[in-house]
Amino acid sequence: MITKKEPITRDERIRRVGFLCVHFVRNLAFYRAGMENGILLKTNPFWRTANFNFFDQAVLEWCKLFADKKGKHYWGKIATDCSKFQIFLCETIRMDNDEFEVYVNELRKSRDKFIAHLDSERHDYRPHMDIAYKCIEYYYQHLFNHDNKQNCLSDFPSDLKVFYDKCFQLAEAEYKT
Repeated sequence: MITKKEPITRDERIRRVGFLCVHFVRNLAFYRAGMENGILLKTNPFWRTANFNFFDQAVLEWCKLFADKKGKHYWGKIATDCSKFQIFLCETIRMDNDEFEVYVNELRKSRDKFIAHLDSERHDYRPHMDIAYKCIEYYYQHLFNHDNKQNCLSDFPSDLKVFYDKCFQLAEAEYKT
């Protein structure tokens, strides 16, 4: 017997967005800890696969939040004042809307052409992730400051930079063993 699902509450959706932000940061930190000057620290098949999976997962999480306009976690469906959100996001990342859309398309290309599908491109494309990280930081802080009315993020990290540093150190220790 199929029962009707209850819709997810706004607080549950906010928690899921927070979860995606935290997972993006963790995966980006783990990926970066395994690289030095663009070169993998460990190149055996296990570490190569793990390292690139961290990158791929970060791109997938970011796209759920910034590239999938029809997605449930897209910032435009979560932010209470989308025009202010976008203005301050663009100020934070120092891009205008058109430049940001070009960046979104870069990450979408990485996701669509190499991660989610393996199209006919000859070379893998790994976009620079500093802007993606700043977007995530902004979105996460926005959740805490504007959408966390019921304190639904109380068990989440309060500072993503501190969380990133802890994840990076954890991974760095693993890569050095």
